Amino acid sequence: MLGYKHILLVTDLREDSDIVAARAKALLHTQDAHLSVLHIVEETVLAAGYEIVPIVPVGDENELTSQAQTKIRELLQRHDLQATVHIDTALSTRRGILDYAQNSKPDLIIIGRHKRTGLASLLGATADDILPGVECDVLVVRLGEPV
Repeated sequence: MLGYKHILLVTDLREDSDIVAARAKALLHTQDAHLSVLHIVEETVLAAGYEIVPIVPVGDENELTSQAQTKIRELLQRHDLQATVHIDTALSTRRGILDYAQNSKPDLIIIGRHKRTGLASLLGATADDILPGVECDVLVVRLGEPV
């Protein structure tokens, strides 16, 4: 197995995030690696002609970030993991992950993916969206019920 030095766990903080965290923990036991956890808060935008303007009020963004920090801290405690936590805002989860990965240069990204059915299958999954744009290995963890 390759020697990973920086593993990035990407989480949407849904109920099944524990499955992805458990996989990260299992992998960390075989590696001498640093773990980072990333959560993206998507900005709401208003399109006016050719202009795209973020419309998330600062108070709402701070509240979402604070809630995410609490949930990540609880997730890490449940799995006895030490990590550097990053909560970023972006126009899309895909863009936020790609920007973070480009700047932090992880060796491995661990991300969960639900099976998609119906309309959701047309919209795609974030895990699928990031694959062409990252320059590192990606471990996609299959998650429970389809969305």
